Amino acid sequence: MKWIKKLLGKKEDSIEEIGLKEINFEDVPSWLDARSQKISSRVEKDVSGLLKELEVSLLALKESNSRLAEAKVEGDFDIRAVKRAKSNRENVTKQVAMLIDKIKVQESRDFRALEGFYGATVQNLDTCLEHMNQSFRYTRSVFPEESKELSESLASLGKIFNEFREVILVNKNEMDIIEAAYSEVNEIQELSASIAAEELELESRNRRIQALRAEASKASQALEDFRKGSAWQNLQNLQAEFSAVREKLRKAEAGLSSLVLPLSGHLSRIKKLHESGRYTLNPEVKKQLDICLGDPVHVDPSFFPKLQKVFEDNALDMQAQKKEKALLQVKTAISVFPERKKEYLEALQEYEIKKAQIEGSDTGKLVELEHKEVEILSRTRLLEEDVEDSEKKLAALREELEHRKEKLLASISLIDSNSK
Repeated sequence: MKWIKKLLGKKEDSIEEIGLKEINFEDVPSWLDARSQKISSRVEKDVSGLLKELEVSLLALKESNSRLAEAKVEGDFDIRAVKRAKSNRENVTKQVAMLIDKIKVQESRDFRALEGFYGATVQNLDTCLEHMNQSFRYTRSVFPEESKELSESLASLGKIFNEFREVILVNKNEMDIIEAAYSEVNEIQELSASIAAEELELESRNRRIQALRAEASKASQALEDFRKGSAWQNLQNLQAEFSAVREKLRKAEAGLSSLVLPLSGHLSRIKKLHESGRYTLNPEVKKQLDICLGDPVHVDPSFFPKLQKVFEDNALDMQAQKKEKALLQVKTAISVFPERKKEYLEALQEYEIKKAQIEGSDTGKLVELEHKEVEILSRTRLLEEDVEDSEKKLAALREELEHRKEKLLASISLIDSNSK
C-alpha cells in the first residue's frame, strides 16, 4: 500500500506481499465505507427473511395472547385455583401485550440500527418472561391449551432472535474494527492538523527569535558605541570626581564627630541635670548642646567657649576629675573645631556642586539603551522557552500520530483478512 509508506514512513512492499490494492491515506475513508456497506448489505440480506418471520411470529403471538385472555374455564377445578389463575392470566396477557407493543419491525437495515434493535428487543423479551414467569404457572394449570400455544409463540419469537443474534455476532467484530479504523482516521487527521499548525507556529517563533537576536545585537552595539563616546566618558569622569568629594565629605564629618564624641557622656550628664532642675542652662546653650548631641557637624563653634564656662561653673554637680578631663576636651575643640568645620563646609559645598552636576547630566540615553537591550533579551528568552515547549509538544504529537498510524494499519489488515 503506497499510503503505508506515506503514513508510516516504511519502505514500500509489493502488492502481492500485502494483498491489497494501492490506496492513498485520503482514500481510506471511502475504502472503509465500501467495506461497511458490504457488511450492511450482507446483514440486510441475512435478516430480511428473519424480519418477515418476525412479523408473522408477532401476529401469531398476538392471536395466542388474545385466545388466552378470552379462554373459558373447562373442567372441574377448585374455585380458588380458578380465581388465582384468572388474576394471574391478566398479568401474563398484559406483559405479552406490552412486549408486542415494544417490538417494532426495523425499517432501517443499517448494521448498527439492527444491532440496537436486537439488543433492545431481547431485553424487552427477557423482562416480559421475568415478570410473567410466576403468574404463568398458575395460568397454565387452569388454561393448559391456550397457555401452551402462547408458550410456543414466545418460543418461536425467541428462536427468531437467536438466529438474529447469530447474524449480528458474525458481523459485529468486523464492524467494530471498521468503526475503530474510522476513529483512527479522524484522530490521525486531527493530529496531522495539530502538528502542521504547531510546526507553523514553531517556524514563526524561530523567525521572531532570529529577528530579536539581530535587534539585540544592534542594541548592544549602540550601547557599546555610547559608552565609547565623549558623553559617557564625561559622565564616568564626573562620577569619579563625585566619589572623591563624597569621600572627602565623609572624612570631614568624621573629623568633626571625633572632637565631639568624647564629650557626649558629659553633655548627656549636663542635659539631665538641666532637665531635673539641678542646673540651669540658658536657652541658646541648651539649643547648641542638643545639636551637639544629635548632629555635631551642625554645632556652632561659639558653643565650645560657652561650654567651657559651664564646666568651670562651681554650681555644676560633677566630680572634679571628670570636670578636668572634660575641660581638656573642650579646649581641644575650641582650638581645632573651627578649622575642621571650615574643611567640612568646603567639602560639603564641593559635594553639592558635583551632586548637582551628576543630577543635571544627560543619563537618559544610557538608561534608554540599557533598558532596550534588557527588554529585547527578556522577550527573546520568553520566546525560546515557548519554542522549547512547542518542540516538546510536537514530539508528543508525533509520537501519538505514529501510534495511531500503527493502530490504523492493524485495523485495515484485519478488515482485509476478514473480507477475504
